[in-house]
Amino acid sequence: MDKALTGAAGEHYVAFRLSALGYPIGLTTRGTRAADLLASNPETGKSIIVQIKTMRNAFAENKKSGSYWHWRISSSRPKPKDTLYYVFVDLKDDAQKSPDVFIIPSLKIKPPLLVEYTNYIGIAIYERDKKAKKAYFNRWDIIEEALDPNPT
Repeated sequence: MDKALTGAAGEHYVAFRLSALGYPIGLTTRGTRAADLLASNPETGKSIIVQIKTMRNAFAENKKSGSYWHWRISSSRPKPKDTLYYVFVDLKDDAQKSPDVFIIPSLKIKPPLLVEYTNYIGIAIYERDKKAKKAYFNRWDIIEEALDPNPT
C-alpha cells in the first residue's frame, strides 16, 4: 500500500469512528496543513481539529529496549492548543484486524512521548509504559470529552 493510501485509510477509519459516536465530521482537502479532519458537536457548539498519523505497521519489537509503537511527526507541526488532537493509527499491516489507535491531545505531545531521532521527530509509546498506554490507547472518550465537556 502506498503512503497516500495508508494515510487515507487512517483518516477514513478515524472519521468512521467519530461519525459512529454521533459527531459530524469534515475531512479536509489533501495537503491541508495541521488538520486532517474537523469534528464538531452541534449541541454544544464545540469543535476540534484532528491531525492523524497512520503507519501500516507502527509496532516495533525490540528485545533490548522493549517493544513500542512509533510514528513520525513534522518538526514544523502546529503549535499545541486545547482544540488540536492527534490520532496515531497503526493498521497492523492487516486489513482484517482493527487498528491500534492512540488519541493524544496536542498539549501532551512532549517528552517522553516526543522523541528526537537522528533524521526526524517522532512519537514513541513503549508497550511496557502501562501509564501511557492506559492514558491514550483507544481512548475515544478523550475526543468525546473535548466535544461535550458536561455530558448529561
